[in-house]
Amino acid sequence: MFTVTATRAPHSHDLITAYQRHLQVLSRAEATVNTYAEELCILDRTLPEGLAYACGDELRDAIHVDGRKPAYKAKLTAIVGGFYAWASDPGNPRLDYNPAAHLSRVKVPARSPRPISNEELADILRRAREPMRTWYLLAAASGMRCCEIADLDRADVTAEQTWIHGKGDKERVVPTHPDVWAAVQQMPAGPIARTRAGRPANRIQVQERANYHLQATLGHAAVSMHRLRHWYGTHVYQSAGRDLRVAQELLGHSTPQTTQVYVAATAAAKSAAVSSLQLPT
Repeated sequence: MFTVTATRAPHSHDLITAYQRHLQVLSRAEATVNTYAEELCILDRTLPEGLAYACGDELRDAIHVDGRKPAYKAKLTAIVGGFYAWASDPGNPRLDYNPAAHLSRVKVPARSPRPISNEELADILRRAREPMRTWYLLAAASGMRCCEIADLDRADVTAEQTWIHGKGDKERVVPTHPDVWAAVQQMPAGPIARTRAGRPANRIQVQERANYHLQATLGHAAVSMHRLRHWYGTHVYQSAGRDLRVAQELLGHSTPQTTQVYVAATAAAKSAAVSSLQLPT
């Protein structure tokens, strides 16, 4: 749990802590609650008089910092919007105004899927050390996010199926790949992901340790855990006859629009489509 400390205004400290409790009551994922609280604390320290006394122009300037990517600006705008909508709720107002009410929506360019190549994945799985190799298998052969790997228990995996505890407390069941089963079947009861000290690893620990091993040790500087998940999304989509619904369920997305970002048309499929064109003569 992220602890709210060292904010500039005591009122802001209380507001952020209360907002954390509000999100928890709504059953938002712990990682989401912690991220929101952390970003709000950073903004509180950045604003001249903190979150409790901010105006719209100050919020806009704090969010739209030169060099920030549109996706991050959009994320901050959404976090701030939710926070102030809650704080100024007429049914239980904690503030008498909403300075985020007129913040402009940030347009985020459509992303292209970025799966790693088959050759990159083969090299990673060949040279990776444990426990990272198992985490890479869970991302590439089960489509799991870092937070889902951190929540995975040995009892959740059988030779046939894997129960995944997804974002927003949503669960899904995916078929267990034989390589995943081979990696986990002899593991002891309890969490799959553990720290070097043997304690359960959280999302940040899985993400940072796995990405460091990928980039610094194995030399795949542009590869991250999420790109292994992209590889999974692209290949299950292709294997299922380009059925977007199948890929959506396996990836645990709420909407097919989100899934579309993960599924890339292969070079061979593109070539075949162009070659099949019959131009008029």
